[in-house]
Parts: sequence; structure tokens; C-alpha cells
Amino acid sequence: MTGARLSRRSFLAAGGGAVALAAVGAGMGAAGAGPFGSSDSTDQERAMFAYVGCYTTAKREGRGQGIAVFQVDRSGRWEPVQVPPTTPNPSYLITDRAATTLYCVEGDGTRVTVFRIDRGTGHLTELGTVDTGGTNGVHLALSPDETRLVVANYATGSIAVFPRAADGTLGSRSQLLQLTGAPGPLRDDQKGPQPHQVLFDPTGRHLIVPDKGTDRLHRLGYDPASGLLSVLGDSVLTAPGTGPRHLAYHPYLPAFYLVDELSSQVTVYYYDQQAAVATGGASMSTLPPGFEGESTAAAIVISRDGRFVHVSNRGHDSVASFGIAPVGSLMLPAFTDTAGHQPRFMTLDPTGGTLYVANQKGDSIVAFAVDPVTGRLDRRGDAIATGTPSCITFVDAL
Repeated sequence: MTGARLSRRSFLAAGGGAVALAAVGAGMGAAGAGPFGSSDSTDQERAMFAYVGCYTTAKREGRGQGIAVFQVDRSGRWEPVQVPPTTPNPSYLITDRAATTLYCVEGDGTRVTVFRIDRGTGHLTELGTVDTGGTNGVHLALSPDETRLVVANYATGSIAVFPRAADGTLGSRSQLLQLTGAPGPLRDDQKGPQPHQVLFDPTGRHLIVPDKGTDRLHRLGYDPASGLLSVLGDSVLTAPGTGPRHLAYHPYLPAFYLVDELSSQVTVYYYDQQAAVATGGASMSTLPPGFEGESTAAAIVISRDGRFVHVSNRGHDSVASFGIAPVGSLMLPAFTDTAGHQPRFMTLDPTGGTLYVANQKGDSIVAFAVDPVTGRLDRRGDAIATGTPSCITFVDAL
């Protein structure tokens, strides 16, 4: 990769990002930040467990051992707890609402594995595996009533659905929906349908599926009675070669924000929830002006109050933080160095006060305090060492 690297500290691109973020926070009072980024005493006293999915295979240049389990104390210190036996490349993880069951895909493989969570110790116990009917599962979602698990099979362009029992285990696959569409123009990266995310919309009756390989958003309906998915008319086309990857819904505006991996941009879409119709608005680059190195966009996170959106850049190795105007449009971004290479994944802690960045090729997780008024990110503590991290999910300890 060519182009200048960022410093190891936060900086603002051309000063515009500072003005934009400050404008979003104008007139808002700041909440006090405790160890987990919250002033609430209960949050300060409660420990958490962090479950980190890691790449393990030579194909992925993996240096992880599987799912790394950590206890996170109220000061923010991470202590290793367990690395349970699992399938290779447990690259994406989710838990149910009760935080009693964890699900992981097998990156480059064909399986989903189910684990029981011990919320006293953090330990995972395997309950079984199911075959996804496709290859390289990259994303998972539970239906709103948690009776179905949906899986995106990236390499084979399909969406799998599994019934979920009351104890969290999965039954035999109930549906395999094959997506369609012509490949995008970047044939090294776009080989046909390549769904990168499955995410239920706020109604729970639709999914908008970003398809990196065909430059489109598939519109799917979900029938809670049957647990089946259906295609809802025409897809939403994105610009050729953009490679849509992930989206995040705004918490109260009728809008979502889409990250295009290959073009390194974020676009606001105004969304009719009842009809599952999305109308594209303005796009903004996730990279600073003048950057000419190789970089692709990856993760997207929206603050709980809906005033900021953060996007990670792999190659530029930064987080671009955008203010969100009251009408949903984006403001000029500020940029923060991720203190590591290839930030594949980001997530907020349960309080929303700390952003954790997983640097896949930097073998590290780095924490940033999120200023609730300005959206500014400030490095917090030392990096957490773990091999090729690709996903993080948190569970409160009991």
C-alpha cells in the first residue's frame, strides 16, 4: 500500500470534521463517563465477558486460536478466561437477548456452531453444529421472536434459515434462498452474489441484504408464522463497483447508512419501513482528501442517540466519524488512527461510551472513549493482544 500512514493519535481532516462534530454536539450537556463510559453506578460495578471471534487458518493468515473469551472488569482491564474448542475461523458471533446462547459462523467453511454461555464464569460449552448449505458464512441474525437464525453465505450467494428451539439449539435447515444478480465490474472482488450481512429492519418483517458482488441491496420479506424469507420485487442498485458491505439503521429517523467496501464511501438511504423501499441520498468518502493508498471500508456503528456514525478503513487504518444532521444527512468526518492494521470490526460496549476496534492484521483490540457531545474518539488504555480478531460481542456477568 502506498500513501502516508496516520499518526498514532487522533487527528481531524482539514479541520472540517472538528467543526461538523462540534456542531452536532452544540448545546448538549455531557454525561460523566465511568470505567465503561457511563455515569450509571450499576454499569460501573458490573463486570462483562467479551467473546472475540478470530481467524485461525493459514489461508486467512490466522494467528488466533478460535473464540477468545475475556473478563472485562469495571476499570476496562481484559483478562483471558477461555479458548474453547471450535470449528476453524469462528469469524462472526452473536448472542440471544437472554445472553445464554452464542452462535458463530465458520469463515470459509460450511457450519454454524452453537454454545451455551455460563454467565458466572464466561465459559462456553458447545451444543452442536449445523450445515449452512453454502460456503463462507459471514453474518448471522436472529429473528425478532428468536425462533429463527438467518445466515449469509458469502461465497455461494445464499441465505440460510434455521429453526431455533427454546433451549437455543438449532434444527435442520428450513430454507436456502439463492440470490441472483450479475457480477459487478471489479471481477477480482465481484464474482456474483456475495451477501455480506443479514439484518432485520426495525419492523422485524423485512431484511435489506447488502450484496458486495452484484452492487445491490436485496429486499427480503420475513413471515413470522412460517419463518420463511421471500424476495420483495426489485433490488436497490448501487453504483457499479461500489461493493455494498454493511448497513446500520438510524435509531429514530426513517433512514439507514450503507458502507460500500470497494469505493470506501458511506451513503444515507431514506427508508420506508412498511414497504421496505430505500431511496439513496448523498454519499461521502470515508477517506481524507488526497489519500491515494489502497484501502477498503469495513465496519459501521451508529451512536445510540443517532448523532454520530463511525466507519472503519482497512489500509488507511482509521475510523471516520461523521456527524448526523437532524434530517439524517452526513457532515464532514473526523479521522482517528486505529493503532493497528486492518480494522475489520467495531462495536460499542453495552453503555455506548466505549468503541472497541478489532485490528485483524494487527492482532489487537483497541478501546476508544466516545465523547457524547462531540463524537470524538480518544484512545483508552493499552491494546488487548489477540490473534487476528474479526468480531467482538459482550455479555454482562452475573
